[in-house]
Amino acid sequence: MQQAAARASPSRWYWAVPYVAVTLLALSMLAVVWLLQARETAVERDALARDLQWTEQSMRRAMLSTEEFLVQLARDLSAGTLDHDRFQLGANEHLAVNPALTNIAWVDRDQVVTWSAPFDTRDLLVGEALIDDQVQAFQNSALSARLTYGQPFLGGRGEAVLEVYAPVLRRGDSLGAIVAVYSVERMVSRLVPGRFAEQYRLAILDRDGRALTLSSALPPAQAPLSLTLALDPPGNGMALQAMAFRPGGSLLRTLPTALILGLSLLVLWSLWTLRRHVQRRVQVEKERDQLFDLSLDLLCVIDLDGRFWRCNPAFERVLGLDPQRLPGRSLIDFVHHDDVAITLAMLRRLAGGEPVGLENRCLCADGSYKWLMWSINPVREERLVYAVAHDVTGRKATEDALRAESAFRKAMEDSMVTGLRAIDLSGRIIYVNTAFCRMIGFDEHELVGAGPPFPYWPPEHLAECERNLSMTLSGRAPRSGFEMRIRRKNGERFDARFYLSPLIDLTGRQTGWMASITDITEPKRVRAALESAHERFEAVLDGLDAAVFVADARTDEILFANLAFKRIHGFDAVGRTVRGVAVPQPERGDYRVDPRNLSPTDVPRELFDGELQHPVSGRWYHVREQATRWVDGRVVRMGIATDITDRKQTAEVAREQEERLQRTARLITMGEMASTLAHELNQPLAAIANYCAGSVTRLQAGNAKIEDVLGAMQKASFQAERAGKIIRRVREFVKKSEPRRCAVNIAEVLEDAIGFADIDARRTGIRIHIEVEADLPRVYADRIMIEQVLLNLIRNGLDAMADTLPEARVLAVRVRTSGAEAVEIAVVDRGHGISEEGRAQLFTPFYTTKTEGMGMGLNICRSIVEFHNGRLLVDANPEGGTIFSFTLPTESAIERSARSA
Repeated sequence: MQQAAARASPSRWYWAVPYVAVTLLALSMLAVVWLLQARETAVERDALARDLQWTEQSMRRAMLSTEEFLVQLARDLSAGTLDHDRFQLGANEHLAVNPALTNIAWVDRDQVVTWSAPFDTRDLLVGEALIDDQVQAFQNSALSARLTYGQPFLGGRGEAVLEVYAPVLRRGDSLGAIVAVYSVERMVSRLVPGRFAEQYRLAILDRDGRALTLSSALPPAQAPLSLTLALDPPGNGMALQAMAFRPGGSLLRTLPTALILGLSLLVLWSLWTLRRHVQRRVQVEKERDQLFDLSLDLLCVIDLDGRFWRCNPAFERVLGLDPQRLPGRSLIDFVHHDDVAITLAMLRRLAGGEPVGLENRCLCADGSYKWLMWSINPVREERLVYAVAHDVTGRKATEDALRAESAFRKAMEDSMVTGLRAIDLSGRIIYVNTAFCRMIGFDEHELVGAGPPFPYWPPEHLAECERNLSMTLSGRAPRSGFEMRIRRKNGERFDARFYLSPLIDLTGRQTGWMASITDITEPKRVRAALESAHERFEAVLDGLDAAVFVADARTDEILFANLAFKRIHGFDAVGRTVRGVAVPQPERGDYRVDPRNLSPTDVPRELFDGELQHPVSGRWYHVREQATRWVDGRVVRMGIATDITDRKQTAEVAREQEERLQRTARLITMGEMASTLAHELNQPLAAIANYCAGSVTRLQAGNAKIEDVLGAMQKASFQAERAGKIIRRVREFVKKSEPRRCAVNIAEVLEDAIGFADIDARRTGIRIHIEVEADLPRVYADRIMIEQVLLNLIRNGLDAMADTLPEARVLAVRVRTSGAEAVEIAVVDRGHGISEEGRAQLFTPFYTTKTEGMGMGLNICRSIVEFHNGRLLVDANPEGGTIFSFTLPTESAIERSARSA
């Protein structure tokens, strides 16, 4: 019984150890969770402290900027250079860029508000006297002769405000003070970045600890983490308080503890179940041979000569060899030939009674080899050895893979261009890669083990380098890294950027700091060049007279505007919408495509190019808009608006003058033809008189025949129509009318022009030869203007042939199609021709080859032809003389152009 109890006692201790271990593990895990939660709270508090300090510095910079502005106003007022208009302009501009300010005013020495900006303020009204704490702050600033902050109080809007007084002194006498009023609520909402407001609740406290304003309400079920920092300026006991939003509450904090306890109980229950199972199995497995047979490792008994005596079934499972056939065979027969020597050495050591262990490759039944790790103990009395072999083929493959991976990682480190440097917690270098050595020119043995000051620190920057190292070792290095000047071994300096991260070992303990180093000398130079180019680009845009803006294609928000745009539409235009600032722009239907439907792959693309009138000022602008991609990838509209009001007015005046000049030219032409027209009209009128007189004589004689009288009357009627047609042509030619383009039969226009010119042609003995192509299309033109061009060119041709021989006096007028969309009219004379010098100046105003010419006819003709989208050309006639030709668009061409537009 005692022996049984002795055997049972170690068993109870054996099974009690796992329970103790699990309990200790659970307690350790609980302690780790508690420590992690405590560390997390500390990290959150550190982050809150950094963010709060950064926010306080941002507010301080904004308030210091306002202080400098108030002091400058006080100086200008003391010097007498500040009047009311300049005060209003400067104060309103400063209020526009400092949203936390609500009011700026000048209070005279009698403590009465004299000037105040803006005009709609409700804090310091003009004529209002200071009261209570305001008087005290005013007097303190005057007595101390320096800028003074008052105590916060509720202003006219029912919100807390804070006043700052800048004394105005002249030769020691107080003239009053410049007062700026801060909205405490705006200080929190406008001077604090949005990301800070999302993470924390910010409050400004007065000297009694009361909250003057809160950035947001604290969500329910929160355990806030708060931190308070004194505000200076303004001082006066005011403080800035931040509370961190800690989501999740107590549930997430207690969940790890619950999981650890639950898993520990589960493991204890598993151990208890396993114990019962093993106890039942031990009762069954009583004989030692069953352990031998059930072993997963190779178990065997070998004599000192290396022959097998007994093998367990694992030989068949691992090597595929029948354990019943192995006794009597030598171990050497199954060993790889490369491992025979080491195996024989093992056998010799066993014969000397020394236990050994080795690894070798053994032959399998399928002809392959596996790695086995042998552990062998000799029993010299029995001249036998007991061996245990474990299959380590997988481990060997893993080791080979690890060696290959290690070699690969080493090759990667040696080929990197980014330098790597590791230091321990005391600042001593423990590792550098090849790239870092190549970067600074020092060898690895010169760096590893070196402490500060490091060899690559420039002597002139030792203080800065020591400060950066101290910041690194204390864990205060910024996540974005820091820049540092580095010295190469040859004395050359260059700029590098260090990125720091903690160096953690396999146990999770920090052993040092790892730094990646990048040479940023060239990137810094490129960045400086880009910044300089950007400044030049902005200077060029701000120097343009045209207004340039960039707006989001979907939201219409103005993202950029140059100086000319801001002068026209306000300096606060950026951030507003294009339609909100009344920019002249087309309607949605006037765009070639809707910019809201464009994707980044569809740009650049032109949207609009035309002239628009400003809806408010009435001025005209040439607006061109193009869709393009903005710097952040979204589609934007880039517009350029050029003021063309003066040009439009000048063009309108020029058009009116050209119309008057054209009409004057027609009147001059008719004046020149007046005598000829009078002679031409005299003939039909004389014929009418003769026919009528003859008819009257016959009727009076009583021997008139109806046929004779009827014939005479018909001839008189024909002559009357001829005279009326001449008069109608003259009246239509010289009457004042607006240009009116329509479909015109060019043959009819030519007939009317020849009707005028034929009178002069017959007088000078010149024949006019007309060549009109059949089935001519109708042209799109103003009839009177084209008739004026034809008449001018024909009369020029007649004048040019005044000295030509009678048999050569032929003026040809040709009309034919020119392609599918135009008609060409040519006037060909056989006169004296035009020299090259004269042809170069032919269309110059007031240039003429006639003794009595004005020099405006051909210039007017070219303007008329270009108005009709045609061209007026002049060429030499191979037979002598000159060819004037011009083209006019057909009606079908104009219709196709309108449909395509």
